[in-house]
Amino acid sequence: MHKTDCSFAINGNTNPSEAQKKKYSLNCERAKFMKNYYTYLYGLPMKLQDNGTIIDQKVAKKTFKGKDYLVLKATYSKEVGKDTWYFYFDPKTYAMQVYQFFKDVTKNDGEYIILSNLETVNDIKMPKARAWYFNKDNTYLGTDFLSIKN
Repeated sequence: MHKTDCSFAINGNTNPSEAQKKKYSLNCERAKFMKNYYTYLYGLPMKLQDNGTIIDQKVAKKTFKGKDYLVLKATYSKEVGKDTWYFYFDPKTYAMQVYQFFKDVTKNDGEYIILSNLETVNDIKMPKARAWYFNKDNTYLGTDFLSIKN
């Protein structure tokens, strides 16, 4: 398999129907987008040093879901992206515990992701679970779980 190849499986079925491909947006363009998106998420907060990332100079203090945080705001140059992101850090340990993004802050759109259950992978602490919610109404979307293959 080459870097430009892609394949799909649904619950082990490596030959999903055209209807399933359409329903679940299974195409190479979407697969590449999701690969890049998850690479970004797992690379946080280190990815905040990437070219085109604009970190607000002011660190805000904010209470979110009943817990106090230090919050960094990140926007991006037009070549990189249009979203506004907020990164929530524990004020005692500085561990990142939540991130939140908006397509348009005035519409309260986008999502927030709560990180939990740190797992150490090659001396790097990574969240084992990421629970996703809509900003607008706190609707739970689902949870990603980190699976480590030995």
